[in-house]
Amino acid sequence: MSTTMRAALLTGVGRPLEIREVPVPRIGPDEVLVRTLSSGVCRTDLHIQDGLAYVPELPHIMGHEPAGVVVERGPAVSEVEVGEVVVPHLFVADGDCRFTRAGADAQALHLRGILGVTLPGGFAEYFGAPARNLLKVPAGLDPRVAGLSSCAIVTALHAYRRGTVTPARTAVVIGAGGIGQIIIQLLTGAGVSAAAVDVREDNLALAIRNGAGHTASAFAADRVPAVRAWAESRADDAGDGVDLVIDLVGSSATMADAAQYVRRRGRIVVVGEEPDFPGISSTTLAQRELEIVGSRNGDRGDQHDALRLLAEGVITPPLDEEYPLERANEALARLRSGQAHGRVLITHEALRAHRGD
Repeated sequence: MSTTMRAALLTGVGRPLEIREVPVPRIGPDEVLVRTLSSGVCRTDLHIQDGLAYVPELPHIMGHEPAGVVVERGPAVSEVEVGEVVVPHLFVADGDCRFTRAGADAQALHLRGILGVTLPGGFAEYFGAPARNLLKVPAGLDPRVAGLSSCAIVTALHAYRRGTVTPARTAVVIGAGGIGQIIIQLLTGAGVSAAAVDVREDNLALAIRNGAGHTASAFAADRVPAVRAWAESRADDAGDGVDLVIDLVGSSATMADAAQYVRRRGRIVVVGEEPDFPGISSTTLAQRELEIVGSRNGDRGDQHDALRLLAEGVITPPLDEEYPLERANEALARLRSGQAHGRVLITHEALRAHRGD
């Protein structure tokens, strides 16, 4: 195997990625080297490129939805075998704490970093990861889809579970993009009547196809009374809003809307990350006894279940355009354009060999 590989490097904030030859990652005793098959392109990649939210050490290899084949393992590794197809759990912890012992590595007290976000990721021919961070891909599951379990799918499943601790009959999803569509599939599959609010009409149309019973444009002046009227039509009694709101935008405006959609003692799950302060007064929170909870990525158990649900066809994420590594900037531009109708992918030559193309 060569000692170098091709990678798409972010060399500066606001700059396009550069395709360069870089050293293949060196693995430690408890680590694994993976030949990348594909990697999803996520809005977080755009945030990193723009210098928002996460600022990794540069140059940096993005890509936090990769799938690949194990090609080398350290001497202390027994969890995976060479030749197995795997995906990573993104959060790499140095040491145990109450959160890692519960499988909640996203909240680890000793977090080394996040693969593809602050640690090197899948926009390269190879990536390395601790063996404990790798999950085996079920037989027959498309690696391109399996890779999405590391972010899009696990984020959706975790948010759904954070929202349905108390049983819900009605829900509103604010932001019907890729993750929002998956959450709608999960909600309607569990018998929860779901509504979708989005700025794009094509996303709202897709939400209907995924089972949403009501949609509203985020620009519509009557969106709040229309959603509340729909929720009341679904309630057994005279309700005053939906049981659950999942906000995938996280702006002050969407949080203000969430407080109007949700019923007394209802729950708002916040997934979207923005620097805004929530547009909800403490008076509203206290008097209506609302619950607001955050949701970030997901736990190991969530990702294991996400892979199973993908393999069973319970979750069917749409895929958009595929780009080779050399055209990584086109992949980012496709996502940035707002025209993608599913997950944009960067695929590698190894994928074609794996499929026998």
